[in-house]
Amino acid sequence: MEKDSNHEQVMCFVKRWLLCLPLLGLAPAGYFLGPYLEGAGLLPNGFGLIVSGGSMFVLPWIAAFCFVALLKAKMSLRILLFIPAVVFQGLFLFTFCPPAATGQTMGLAHRLGREFPAGQMRDCAGQLRLKFVNGTLKASKSVNDNYFVGASENALVVDDSELPVSLRGRFHGVYIEQASNTGTPQVVFALTPKTGILCDSRGRVRDFWFCSIADGVHAYRYERL
Repeated sequence: MEKDSNHEQVMCFVKRWLLCLPLLGLAPAGYFLGPYLEGAGLLPNGFGLIVSGGSMFVLPWIAAFCFVALLKAKMSLRILLFIPAVVFQGLFLFTFCPPAATGQTMGLAHRLGREFPAGQMRDCAGQLRLKFVNGTLKASKSVNDNYFVGASENALVVDDSELPVSLRGRFHGVYIEQASNTGTPQVVFALTPKTGILCDSRGRVRDFWFCSIADGVHAYRYERL
């Protein structure tokens, strides 16, 4: 009878442990979702960083405390499990979650992908590159340098009339230049001084500052190559 009772206690503990286990995923989820949702335009600017920071430094301790508290085990066992619960969250966070800046760029890419279909942007960039190579591309007379921080001196600011009707007036500026990393023309569609869409000959990229919407079509944030 005592053996059966111990077995039932162990099984009850395991079931409760499995039910509480998702608590340890809250911190990694918050660390990624905060910047991602900010980039996607679902959180105010700067709020995603607050969520990310709280998820990294505060939430793991709260989640670990709730995890061991809900186990209803002996205090000695709770104390024994508390630090591993915190460490597990840290390992999961830094091993599987992309950096906060990358998460924000991913959110931006997904938002811009909905607003500006990749096929349309790729076709438009291809037409602009062809005219640029042939020397028939019309340059804009009005230039707002605030939106072309990363442009080289040889960049050509494209006149809005060169864009398809569906894209005219939707950007603060468009310029084309020879990319230093690929040696081929790249087209930049600037939405703000820090964000926009870049079309070039690369496939898919994803890092702090770039995240591909599709092959050759990338959302950028803060810096441009």
